[in-house]
Amino acid sequence: MKRNIKFLLAFFLFLTAIFYCLPAQAAAENKVVKLLTQASRFLVNNEYDKAIEKCNEMLAAEPKCSGAYYLRGFAYRYKGEYDLSIMDFTQALRIDPKYAAAYYGRGISFAYKQMYAEAISDFTDAIKIDPGYKDAYFNRARVYYDMDEYDKAWDDVEKAKALGIETDLLYKGFIRKLQDATGRFQ
Repeated sequence: MKRNIKFLLAFFLFLTAIFYCLPAQAAAENKVVKLLTQASRFLVNNEYDKAIEKCNEMLAAEPKCSGAYYLRGFAYRYKGEYDLSIMDFTQALRIDPKYAAAYYGRGISFAYKQMYAEAISDFTDAIKIDPGYKDAYFNRARVYYDMDEYDKAWDDVEKAKALGIETDLLYKGFIRKLQDATGRFQ
């Protein structure tokens, strides 16, 4: 089961990055795919420095590859280097302002830094671009919870639930915390 989750995460990260980073030339495209695939694998296997190295190679070959900044942003976040993570997600958004996943990634980094207003703003921007982004609703709910704005947290929980997030284990644990804090059972 854990292996399947890792595969799905790698596949999702790879597809998200590659979608935002395909140059026109076939040879360059092959190199992009290869480097982003390697970076995604390293990221999923918790080899963050290797993932960063592959993203750096990618950016040397294709400096406007928002997907490489996106993946490197996740690697930095997983290492706990939130400022570098925020910088990379911001660079991805400079290249592609409609990159919902980059807003989402930066929002999580802001949340880890307890920069709640910025996190809410980024999750909201991700939702504006992709109204079906259940993880953005869910994580915005978690930030609202941290801000003691429980009604807003419940609203986002309901939206995430309607989009199908209730099977997520993090969701179930969070719901218990929110119920304990509010005495409300949805």
